[in-house]
Amino acid sequence: MRQPQNWIVIPIYNQLTLTRDAISTALAQDIPGGVQVLVVIDRGDDGVAHWLRSQRPRVQVVEAPGCGVSKAWNLALDHVFNTMRSEHALVVNSDVRLRPDTYSCLVGDGGSFVTCVGTSSGAKFPGGVPSGRVRPHPDFSCFLIRRELRDRIGPFDAAMRIYCSDGDYHLRMQKAGVSAYCLDLPFYHYASGALKQTDPDDRERILKIAGQDREVFRNKWGFEMGGTEYYEQFKNPEAPASEPPLEENDFNVEP
Repeated sequence: MRQPQNWIVIPIYNQLTLTRDAISTALAQDIPGGVQVLVVIDRGDDGVAHWLRSQRPRVQVVEAPGCGVSKAWNLALDHVFNTMRSEHALVVNSDVRLRPDTYSCLVGDGGSFVTCVGTSSGAKFPGGVPSGRVRPHPDFSCFLIRRELRDRIGPFDAAMRIYCSDGDYHLRMQKAGVSAYCLDLPFYHYASGALKQTDPDDRERILKIAGQDREVFRNKWGFEMGGTEYYEQFKNPEAPASEPPLEENDFNVEP
């Protein structure tokens, strides 16, 4: 039987209601051959794990309690690229809604690491045909990554469990001369969905881990993620001054 080639990867941390929306729009992608969704469940005790298991076979489920987003990305991409030998994967948060043409537009762009841009207002969603304009600031809440790029850059740094591994990956791509950029193709993003809906004790635990991740990042690079020195790494002297600021995914954890 022919193996599926269009994979959508989604890390899960509860959020049953939002996850249903994300899965629905993931499965509605118009890319030829359809899609296979692979979810990695970090925490699923609000009923989301049970619901996801009921969505088989179009949704494959990996349960990895307490793994964090970096390890979830690595587990899923190892399967998609090393086991299934797919050429690309679309990686999204569980608190997003996608346009039906999201996957096909990102693949059609041809870039090795290309992303959409999140909107929380709905003003740009679903929007019209992308203009082709790009900005050199990827949005890690919805990104397409190709196997050749992952082979070159390697896995995400799982020492940063839920925060900063996206900024670390962007820096590694920058140092390797890889052009990672964002198209003007919107997706709807319920930003920080998990953090807003979690209980106070869990919120405190998540924020504590986020602080630890910032320290790991600082020790590795010698500067803070999101600080002046961080942004200096991506300066493009030919870029217009009006370009939007860098946006990085934080696995639903606000800095």
